[in-house]
Amino acid sequence: MTKVSIIIPAYNTSQYIARAIESALYQTEQNIEVLVVDDASTDNTVEVVANFTDPRLKLLVNESNKGPSYSRNRAIKEAKGEWIALLDSDDWYTPQRIEMLLQVAQRENADLIADDIYFIQDGADSPTNTMFIQQEIYFNKPKEIDPVYFVDYYLSVTKPLIKLNFLIQHGLEFNEDLRYEEDFVLFLLCLLKGARFLIVPEPYYYYCNRVGSLVTEYMHFHEQAYKTNLYLLQQDFIKQNRKLAHSLSKRLTIMKQIRAFYRVRQYVKERAFFTALIEAIQNPTFFLALWPRLPVILKYQLSQRFQTKFS
Repeated sequence: MTKVSIIIPAYNTSQYIARAIESALYQTEQNIEVLVVDDASTDNTVEVVANFTDPRLKLLVNESNKGPSYSRNRAIKEAKGEWIALLDSDDWYTPQRIEMLLQVAQRENADLIADDIYFIQDGADSPTNTMFIQQEIYFNKPKEIDPVYFVDYYLSVTKPLIKLNFLIQHGLEFNEDLRYEEDFVLFLLCLLKGARFLIVPEPYYYYCNRVGSLVTEYMHFHEQAYKTNLYLLQQDFIKQNRKLAHSLSKRLTIMKQIRAFYRVRQYVKERAFFTALIEAIQNPTFFLALWPRLPVILKYQLSQRFQTKFS
């Protein structure tokens, strides 16, 4: 039986996807399959994938653009592995990632297991940070997390290995109505269904921050995040868990601040300054989100002015 099915949804990532596939195929754990789902790309992503001849690689092509949730669900239905591993088409694994995570998962009887993540800018040679350091998460051995910890530290950014049978037994899949936050909802539901979710302190995953990727569409992402968080808070199974409801309420407040910030920023970029001012006045939480970002914004504006002056 195949040990791990690595799922890579792809849309217009021909520049990056070969690196992602190579990092999956060159794992020290070789009992794998790699399922690439092209989401009706308009570039030559399909041609790049088709150039690989490894029999463990399978390409699925959507007839129309369906979004990452549909693509992942399609791959999960085709998967033959005991475990599902998630990989975005512009990211990549360290060679030992699957082997290291499987060792811990099997020893600890985990249903989901995730590692730290290297954050790296597109084209950079080395990471800028890791997720756990950024979130001030410090531990030195595998740690089991609960739903509250998951929400408080926003661990949906992780890319866990997931036992396929756990998803099947509980009828869980990615919500195809969501273009963003689908990971957050699925992983939280796994925890609420009793999944044993472990994290390890080592980073084995490289997350590439690139212009044009889904997550960098900040305004749309945070709008969806706010609505998803609000929807969860309205569900009875959340209301019955007071600690989790409290954590989601705190998260909703933060999402509201960030949503207001990006709305105002978008109006400023469009030079609709009066509309931006009205939006800021109507949503005073904007200023709470602006304050910690102000030094970075001022630094950027000053650097742009100096470049213009001396160019």
